[in-house]
Amino acid sequence: MKISPKNPHFFKPILPGFKQGIKIPKGFLKYLKKYDQYEHAILRRADKKWQVKVNGRRLEDGWEKFAEQHDLHLRDILVFRHEGDMEFEISIFDLNQQCEREYNYEYESKDKPNHNIKSSRKPSHFVCIVRPYCLSRDALLVPKEFASRNGLFNTKERDLLVRDERQRSWNVILRSYGDKTAYLIDGWNKIRDANCLKEGDCIMFEVVTSGNKPIWKFKRMTEQ
Repeated sequence: MKISPKNPHFFKPILPGFKQGIKIPKGFLKYLKKYDQYEHAILRRADKKWQVKVNGRRLEDGWEKFAEQHDLHLRDILVFRHEGDMEFEISIFDLNQQCEREYNYEYESKDKPNHNIKSSRKPSHFVCIVRPYCLSRDALLVPKEFASRNGLFNTKERDLLVRDERQRSWNVILRSYGDKTAYLIDGWNKIRDANCLKEGDCIMFEVVTSGNKPIWKFKRMTEQ
């Protein structure tokens, strides 16, 4: 039995010509009821909203402004989380760092114009592309920036519980080597095999809880 995710996600890699608009993947349309009746989509990030015109499954007018304000460039990856109707929460990842990018937003008010606000929260998730070593070495490299900002270095080994949207779970070990690298090892191969991952697949891990045995959520992203 297939179980639909509560808040389905899709990802879009930034490719040449992206400023003219991007398309919602065909495979994602099953989650968007009467999507062709909407004239606009709402993109959300850090409590701000952008209205973008919808032309079929293509996001057009208003998208270029969103792209410019977030300095999008090739090799960025955007993750769209569906919040209902045609509203999406957007996460932006730098593929080189594999972590969510931070931004300064300017909010204008009568009392404090041009006040800069920067989020200080830790990045709660990261995305990565399945590489050949992930298939042959039974290990997955955790992005350095993510590991550093979440205190994952200098702990030798740490037990994690990883769950997916189907409520399957795996016990995984995170092993760090000083303050340079951290890998998901024992248990990663079970996640890989259970999800039939192959080279080039895009996946995401999200921290649900911290503590003695943290819980992470796993998601395989779709792009069609």
